[in-house]
Amino acid sequence: MYNLSEIVRAANKLATTGLTKSQAFKRAWELAKGKTLVVKGVTQGKRQKAIDHMKHYDPSEITISLERNTTAYFEADAVEVVATIHGNSYCVGYLASSVAEWLSKVMDFGTALRGALKQIVGGNGFYYGLRINAKIA
Repeated sequence: MYNLSEIVRAANKLATTGLTKSQAFKRAWELAKGKTLVVKGVTQGKRQKAIDHMKHYDPSEITISLERNTTAYFEADAVEVVATIHGNSYCVGYLASSVAEWLSKVMDFGTALRGALKQIVGGNGFYYGLRINAKIA
């Protein structure tokens, strides 16, 4: 069952960012049902090694959380994707700026989001990538 009050709160917050009410409710419902997002910045630092390590675990053992990064040097609306396996956490990338721009507003308003690992792509000589599901908690 969907938490309608959280959906309406998220839509109202999105409407204050310049979206029409109709667009805001469409995005809020996308989040309520679960939206597949691509994780960016997975080639920086040791993130490829971390993603390679994640391949050895069942997706149910990996917890994905979305966290606001207010200290980002390049973007004010940055949203980190943090993977936790058995208590060990690592930032595996960021959401694309086009998504983080409106998703950060929802998070700043107090709407809790949860993530889940959908797919690890790449490998075999190519860089790894991540697909996650984001949903209103």
